[in-house]
Amino acid sequence: MSISYLIVFGGYLAFLTWTCLKSMKEVESLSDFTTGGHRMGLLLGVGTSVATWVSVASVMGVPGQLYRTGVAAIIGWVAGWFLATAVMPILAYKVRRPELPARTFPEFIRMRFEPFERISGLQLIVAALMLVGYFVFCHLQVVGFGIVFNTITGIRYEYAIFAFLVLLALTSLGGFWSVAATDTLNAVLILVGLAFGTGAILYASGGLGPILDAVATTTAPTNVGGEPLEPGILLSPAGTFGWSVLMGIFMSNALGASVAPHWINRFMAPRNSKAAVLQMMWTVIALIPIFLCLIVIGLGAKALLPSLPADKTTDYIMPLIVQNYAPPFVGALTLIALLAAAVSTASSMLLNCGTSLYYDLYRSLYPDRRFDDDRATRHLRYSVLVLGLLSVISAIKPPVLLAMGFTYVYGAFGAAFMWPVWFGLFWKRMNRAGAYAGIIVGVAAFVAAKAMGADNPFVVGAGLSLLATLAGVFLSPAPPKEAYEAYFDADVSPSTRAVALRIRRESDHAHETQGAAPLAAEAKA
Repeated sequence: MSISYLIVFGGYLAFLTWTCLKSMKEVESLSDFTTGGHRMGLLLGVGTSVATWVSVASVMGVPGQLYRTGVAAIIGWVAGWFLATAVMPILAYKVRRPELPARTFPEFIRMRFEPFERISGLQLIVAALMLVGYFVFCHLQVVGFGIVFNTITGIRYEYAIFAFLVLLALTSLGGFWSVAATDTLNAVLILVGLAFGTGAILYASGGLGPILDAVATTTAPTNVGGEPLEPGILLSPAGTFGWSVLMGIFMSNALGASVAPHWINRFMAPRNSKAAVLQMMWTVIALIPIFLCLIVIGLGAKALLPSLPADKTTDYIMPLIVQNYAPPFVGALTLIALLAAAVSTASSMLLNCGTSLYYDLYRSLYPDRRFDDDRATRHLRYSVLVLGLLSVISAIKPPVLLAMGFTYVYGAFGAAFMWPVWFGLFWKRMNRAGAYAGIIVGVAAFVAAKAMGADNPFVVGAGLSLLATLAGVFLSPAPPKEAYEAYFDADVSPSTRAVALRIRRESDHAHETQGAAPLAAEAKA
């Protein structure tokens, strides 16, 4: 490891340590740990949202897909993610509108569809799906981290991934505050690193014109010894995918990502609905220069390095091209930015994963047990670290490419949650039966369609989920007003407020609100 890498990495590590210690002092309650106490400012909100979007699936997976399939990756991934982010302000406004918002996505589903159930089946089902999905997300981040750390240090990938645990401890022990603070630095570091890396690639290749000329004429296989490409295929809109498969990828990344549970959680963190909307609007703007850099690097890599070594996947293209063609300090900034992308997103995903396991599954199954905040946050920290260790172990033999792995999970989340979330926020008639039917049928249909080799499993899952949701809604009674009122009206009835207070009290015995009991009695009357 050169002196440039040591300087940049040492400074990055020092900042992570400082933010971890500072953020742990901010955590005074379970709400602080899970959603920042619903008081996140705009700067931190934008920083954590940008860094969460810019994961290894973005900074390593997208250039890898551009290298392998050409401009089709812009349609499938970049355009899909930008469409998802563009519609998020609409969702953010509704999710953050209640005076007492949920702390987690499963709790949001419970409050919207089963507010009177002491043990919510929907909350348990959603938490279980999240646990699986976010474990896969974490696994993919660890894979990306290992690839970059191996490139920087020369340590074998199988051992390099265990360094992730050190950075995980520094970024996640302070909960949401720690994740948000480190994410803001990571977002800046990613933008600066990618900007320098892009400049180095443009300089080495002679500019954008020579890059496009090379991509338009190359027949070099993706890997040495592989099958040659058809001339011009990398500039074809559908690339090597075909339109049916490409549209499936686009829809999974656009519609599926827009309702991914970690984004719903992000919408709960700001101080109010206005801040939630502005957070996502500024995120869209901040993402533009980042993805422009990724596009240039991915296509430029094909011009500079026509074929990868036979033993390397396209996920290695980003670190390889930067290390070979960028000056040492620029290369250090760019590669540390890749590590930052992996660490920031993994910390966020593990926080969601651990919260689902402890808060939405364990505590929901045992509602009579009393929990204080100190004990709860301590258990959540243990859950995050254990899940992080399991993610590292699972990443020793990675099975899929980074960008495709994200697409699969986003597709499953979209098929399961799209109609319950969108209908739940914008249609008062949406009820419990519709939510059960939509979630169960959607995820089952997506998995079955993918297993049978369907080109567009998202359309299959989401389409059948829509039919099941509508059947459930119209074949069962309308929901009580306590289930939807907070998302549609500024002034809610005492019974609606009492329900929200009761759910909070049941989830957190240490924070019983004065007046909640009388209101609950009034609601029952």
